[in-house]
Amino acid sequence: MGEWPSPRWVRRHALFAPVGICVITALLVFLSEPGQPDWRTGLKSAGPTVHLGILIYATISVLVERVTRMWFWALDQRRQWREKWKAEIREEVLEEGIEQGRAEADREFKEWLERARRMGLDVDSVPREQD
Repeated sequence: MGEWPSPRWVRRHALFAPVGICVITALLVFLSEPGQPDWRTGLKSAGPTVHLGILIYATISVLVERVTRMWFWALDQRRQWREKWKAEIREEVLEEGIEQGRAEADREFKEWLERARRMGLDVDSVPREQD
C-alpha cells in the first residue's frame, strides 16, 4: 500500500480528471437546479459546486481503480487455482494409469507363467533379476 504511483497512473488521472470533474459538476448543477433557462446561469451556480464535484470524482475514480485491481487479482487467483486443480487431476490420473498398467502387466505375466508351466517348462529355476 505504501508504493508510489506509476507515471502511467499519474498521466491517466491528469488526462481524465478535468473531464470527469466537469461532468460530475455539471450533473450536480443539473440535479440541484433542474430546468436552467440557459448555460450562463448554470455556470454561475457551478462555481460553488466544483469542490463537491472534485470530491465525488476522486471517490469514484479511487473506487473504480481499486475494484478493477481486485477484479484482476480475483481472476488471477482463479487461474492459479484452476492450474493447480488440473495438475492434481493429471497427477491422479497418471498414478491411476500406472497402477492399472502394473496390475495388467502382473496379470499377463502370471498367465504367461501358468501357460509355461502347463507346457512343462521349468520357470521356477530361471534366475531372476534383483529389483
